[in-house]
Amino acid sequence: MASIAKALNVSPMPVREAISRLMALGALTVVSGRSIGVPLLGARQLEDLRKVRCEVEASAVTWAVANRTAKFEAKLETLLKRMEEAESTGQVREFIHRNYEFHFAIYAQAGSELLLEIISTLWLRINPQFHLLQRHGHYKASNRQHRALYERICAGDAEGAVKTLREDIDSAYEVILKTLEERGSPSDYMLTR
Repeated sequence: MASIAKALNVSPMPVREAISRLMALGALTVVSGRSIGVPLLGARQLEDLRKVRCEVEASAVTWAVANRTAKFEAKLETLLKRMEEAESTGQVREFIHRNYEFHFAIYAQAGSELLLEIISTLWLRINPQFHLLQRHGHYKASNRQHRALYERICAGDAEGAVKTLREDIDSAYEVILKTLEERGSPSDYMLTR
């Protein structure tokens, strides 16, 4: 914790509190001794997370469609173009960051702080797994789904937008699960760097 505090130029107390909170949310865990890591999710946890995300995030998409504005649609288009650029240039971290921005722009448009907080907690668990999607070239497929999601939102088609969102979540789940299975018997945890 001291090294993190030093890197962030803060005292150890807020770092300790942040780590404790992330551990309570299941986003971090003790790996061995004093080492902290990101839990590597197993098939059962991934399936549970997939089902919950499909339900909760679908509500946010439905509400976002009802609250859409021209400014919101323009923002989504800009974020989508940045994701497409990151994918085409092989920038994994940039893609993951832009993917987060795109989805959370939609979820914020739903207008519910509580719903946004719930989704944020779910994403703390799944977001670290998104780097696994690159292995099977899934970022290109993901961008096609994001483009379709954007088009359905702009058309005011809540039902179509929810269907597309669920396809995006389901296809990412399948690729992450396949990648973990290919690794054989993975260790329980993926260490943070």
